[in-house]
Amino acid sequence: MALLIVASWKRQLHLWHRWLGIVLGLLVLLWFGSGIVMMYVPYPSLTEQERMAWLAPIDARLVRLNAWDAWQAAAHPNRANPAAPAALPAEVRITTVAGRPAYHFKADGHWLSVWADTGQPVQVTPKLAMSSARSAAPGAQALSAELIDIDQWSFGRLQDHRPLYRVQADDTAGSLLYISSRTGELVRDTTRSERAWNWAGSVIHWIYFTPLRTHGQPWRQVVMWTSGAAMLLVMLGMVLGIQRLRLRRRYAGGRRSPYRGWQAWHHWLGLSVGTLMMTWLFSGWLSVTPFDWLSSPGVTAQDRLAFAGGPLNRDDLSIAVADIVQRHTGALELEWRRVDGQLYLSALDRAHRQLLDADTGASAGPLPPARLLHAIQAMRPGAQLQSVQTLTSEDSYHYSHHHTAVLPVLRAQFALADDTTFYIDPAQGQLVGYADRNSQWNRWLFNGLHQLDFAAVLRARPLWDVLVISLCLLGGTATLAGVTLGWRRVRKR
Repeated sequence: MALLIVASWKRQLHLWHRWLGIVLGLLVLLWFGSGIVMMYVPYPSLTEQERMAWLAPIDARLVRLNAWDAWQAAAHPNRANPAAPAALPAEVRITTVAGRPAYHFKADGHWLSVWADTGQPVQVTPKLAMSSARSAAPGAQALSAELIDIDQWSFGRLQDHRPLYRVQADDTAGSLLYISSRTGELVRDTTRSERAWNWAGSVIHWIYFTPLRTHGQPWRQVVMWTSGAAMLLVMLGMVLGIQRLRLRRRYAGGRRSPYRGWQAWHHWLGLSVGTLMMTWLFSGWLSVTPFDWLSSPGVTAQDRLAFAGGPLNRDDLSIAVADIVQRHTGALELEWRRVDGQLYLSALDRAHRQLLDADTGASAGPLPPARLLHAIQAMRPGAQLQSVQTLTSEDSYHYSHHHTAVLPVLRAQFALADDTTFYIDPAQGQLVGYADRNSQWNRWLFNGLHQLDFAAVLRARPLWDVLVISLCLLGGTATLAGVTLGWRRVRKR
């Protein structure tokens, strides 16, 4: 009786492994291939370096209003009592849009823009969108614009700018440019080559198909359950593979495996890289924070407000912007930034970003340690600051995968149960990182397992490339063998 139960149990394991492989095997195979593509072609985004190259300098002669006057005109253009106070924006910037300086105000989670020369709200039309996109496609002879909410290449952190103008250029790169309908700024760019590679990379790997991805929670559930089922598939395969392995009482001919051909490839490669495959699938499952496990708040809006020492006020918006722009003739963008109640301006030019004194326009970074310490303590006023250290090299939780993280940086650790830690850029007066106990666990279980990112030495290229590609090819070959066997089984039936 016991033998019959064991035999039935093994039969069920085989059936589950077989049919999960038939259903999910091809997807797992594509995950290996798309993972290799993503090592070199990420999902489209607009980088700071691209903005530095494409933004036009602000013309101080055209800046005829300060930010306060522009905000008053934008917030209440037709109000009966112009002297009545208006609610203040949470963020303020000034850039050049289609050849004219414009203030950009963020209030209630959305952007609102005003021309700095006239005080009129920026009305983003298809013509203005094409003009704004021109700098990113200088070789184009013709541009066309259409208003969209979302498409295949505009997922991500663009919600505050929607709807978007999608501008298509006829340049040799096949540029597709996305312009904010609220500010008139370029917020994302893609090329034909980038889009083609993404179909083989990010789209497959993240199951980023527009009809599904536009619905956040259903997409998250699909990723969570498919990766979970795939993890079960590999786990069953490992159990069965170990059961069929004979190290002492060998099969006929002295073989340790009973299989030949594709079955033998599947058996041996599965045993060799099965554990790695499970860790990759497990860490991929973690990427969507299943059941809110290991969720972390990160740097919150409340943290930023406390670090700033309060919201922007009328005096902050009343500074003489034109004078500062005149002093920094190459400025592409000025961003209002408060630290511990003191206003600064973050200025971007063709070479770098620097912090300026809002009154004089002189360079202000790095900020005084006393001011930074007071701003840091304000984020957790009831907690003890356990340590504040200046890091000149990356640590395990402040680093960038294959890029240089912001350095030097202040690491401020609070004596709290969740090991709350903030990372602050003293040169820019900005919060650049956060870690707590959950995010620390997630760093090792996701970044470590999914990207083999356990130490700086493993991130060094081309060592990392060779290691990851080799393992992906091994895992892909094991999966290909399983897909082939499954296809044969289906054809027989």
